[in-house]
Amino acid sequence: MSRSKELADRFLSHARTFSWGYATTELLTVLDRPVSLKLHKPFSMRLMHMKERYIMHWARSFFREEIERYHNHTAMASQISSPNAPVWLCWLQGIDQAPELVQLLIAQTRRQSGSHPVRIITLENYNDYVTLPHDFIAKYESGKMPQQQFADVLRSALLAQHGGLWVDTSVYLSQPIPESVFSSPIYNVKNILPNRTREAVACDFTKWQAYFIASQPKSITYSFITDCFLKYWRHYDTLIDYFLFSYLAKIARDDLPGGRAEFNMIPDNNPECEWLCDYLMDGSPYSARTYNQIRDGDTFVYKLSTKCDFPTRTKEDMPTMASFLFDNLRGNN
Repeated sequence: MSRSKELADRFLSHARTFSWGYATTELLTVLDRPVSLKLHKPFSMRLMHMKERYIMHWARSFFREEIERYHNHTAMASQISSPNAPVWLCWLQGIDQAPELVQLLIAQTRRQSGSHPVRIITLENYNDYVTLPHDFIAKYESGKMPQQQFADVLRSALLAQHGGLWVDTSVYLSQPIPESVFSSPIYNVKNILPNRTREAVACDFTKWQAYFIASQPKSITYSFITDCFLKYWRHYDTLIDYFLFSYLAKIARDDLPGGRAEFNMIPDNNPECEWLCDYLMDGSPYSARTYNQIRDGDTFVYKLSTKCDFPTRTKEDMPTMASFLFDNLRGNN
């Protein structure tokens, strides 16, 4: 399917399901991104805020029963020892089908997980670990649910049912994962510095990200989010927004006293987790000083991307930081 037909189909689906106004705003935000990147300017915050206001108003109305049901749930104690909490990774097609960078990052996550068991979720084994309704699975298998959304629901349900830590396979962990991540009621990167382009992609981008999230079993936050996801897909056949997860997390911490308490227990952390991807894309030369800061600094979670180009040689034909970093992951340094 061509990109233009995909956008037209999504516009019509959103217009019929939600409103013509929302469909127009959502389309404009999508069209703004390539233009902004070409002009080297930030994405439009005005469009983002328009879309956010619509989605938050719609979500608070649609999920009103879930908000009321979880409103009086009390957050658990501040720290709970969880030495056997799992680390969840996911590549639905199977790790053997993953790009080399993903395989290198998975191996690095294994090394940094200490004694915590690492579970890799695939299409072949996900139902060994998580229980989801048949009608939800049918939506995915019929093609009505995007694969990204299926993975979002998997991570939320795994945390709600079993607890542990979800790490995206595009995350580089420069240091061992602290035990405080596993013992907190919930954990996520918090109050991070924005990267060059994506601050206006999702609501509260710097407060919460889905690529590194942890929870105790039955936390208010991820139990609520999972229930909302399942309700959404019982009623709809089209995804309102790629970052629906972010909006549900915002409602959990803004509208649920227990969810707010869980979120407030998380200290600010990993301030530069979005910086490294930009740095590697720039083709910056290897610097021992910078590498030591990456390895030993106050950020241990770095979000990379399999969709970005990371040059391995500078214009002067010197090795870049990306070349050194990835060779180190291969064990070549």
